[in-house]
Amino acid sequence: MKSKKIHLTLLCLIPIQLVVLNFFNDNPIWVEKYYSAYLYPHIYKAHYFFFERFSYPIGDLLYGIGIIFIPILFLKLFKKKLSIGLIFINIISFFSLVFLIFNLNWGLNYYRLPLRKKINLDIEYNKTELINTLKYLVQSTNLLHLKLTKDRNRIVKFSNKSDQIIEMISKEFHFFQKFEQKVFLKKSLWSNLLNYMGFAGYLNPFTLESNINLNIPKLNFIVTAAHEMAHQVGFASESEANFIAFITCFKNSDPHIRYAGLTFALNYCYSTLLKIDPIKAKKYMKLLNPGILENYKEISRFWNQYKNPFEPIIKKSYDSYLKANGQSMGIESYDGMVGLVIGYIKKNNLIEYKFD
Repeated sequence: MKSKKIHLTLLCLIPIQLVVLNFFNDNPIWVEKYYSAYLYPHIYKAHYFFFERFSYPIGDLLYGIGIIFIPILFLKLFKKKLSIGLIFINIISFFSLVFLIFNLNWGLNYYRLPLRKKINLDIEYNKTELINTLKYLVQSTNLLHLKLTKDRNRIVKFSNKSDQIIEMISKEFHFFQKFEQKVFLKKSLWSNLLNYMGFAGYLNPFTLESNINLNIPKLNFIVTAAHEMAHQVGFASESEANFIAFITCFKNSDPHIRYAGLTFALNYCYSTLLKIDPIKAKKYMKLLNPGILENYKEISRFWNQYKNPFEPIIKKSYDSYLKANGQSMGIESYDGMVGLVIGYIKKNNLIEYKFD
């Protein structure tokens, strides 16, 4: 009887949670002030204390256990010959509990005040501003590439090991907010599986461990590390995590990390211009040093070898997850960093914008 009451309570929590989340969606300042800026840092500090001490991701182990035992538990429900209604209540109440933990632990960060408002960035841009930003990134990347290689045709190689890269990024991580606790990153136990899923990294929202695919090329590794750390400190938006990854790398004292940040932003700006004006986009990419293009090809070759029929299905599921959590553009939310990058460059007068 007690178990039945618990299940019914969790079932009733679903509409309550949806109403509360709708309230949060309409009141991002409230979420920012009381959850993201006040409560979440304490939640993260507690998770850091328990999970940072382990060199391997505990969250990955929990996912593995869940994948094995949750289907078994559901099968047991069916074997008990319970009514369909009771089985439904048991299953839905389980997901209600998971949904509650997810939101209290980290998910409410999806409803916080947009970063552009916090740091006063104008993210609206026109084609001229996009082109000039792309030109600036091409020129900056070419200069840094030449400084690192002394040869336009040579690929940039990264001698630092993954642990060193993680440490270098975490030491100079750019938060855009007061956050006293140190960030940390772990190498996923499921890196080989992530290859086929098409994921470079992810944050576990239950243990708050940021995890990275150990197999990916170093250029990819650097920006992914910074992106997942951004999620870890409470920036749930993919476009904001991308932007923070760019700024973190762009401002790093190590030139190799700065190079990763520049090529990262350059690629997104190029992809955006390609949709608007393919001829001009390709024109500016031809100005890149051949060695930079080889770095891009290295990343493409890596991911192309793992393409499979299930990847689009996985990506579609992730797209639905993002849309369900307030990111209306789904996977395309990652592209939203372009407006933030242009806004940042304009605000800091890094280039002079000339209008036709």
